[in-house]
Amino acid sequence: SSQFGSSRSHACSFGGSHTPCRHLLRPFPAPAMKTLVQEESLKVPKGVKITIKAKMVEVTGKHGTLKRDFKHLPIELYLANSGH
Repeated sequence: SSQFGSSRSHACSFGGSHTPCRHLLRPFPAPAMKTLVQEESLKVPKGVKITIKAKMVEVTGKHGTLKRDFKHLPIELYLANSGH
């Protein structure tokens, strides 16, 4: 039995191989609904500085600096004060 719950094999039409393959035995994922609005907040540890400018995020801490560009994603990024 394989990890996909079946030990059946079939003649694969991909590449003309006669070896058993499992790509057609995998369960297909259920269709996902489109997310319209989602909000997520992150707590920033003390000693970590975050700057956001035009979907460019820079995080600086005791181990160095990390920069990421999120311009290719349809998201809004902003810093919010938690009041603590």
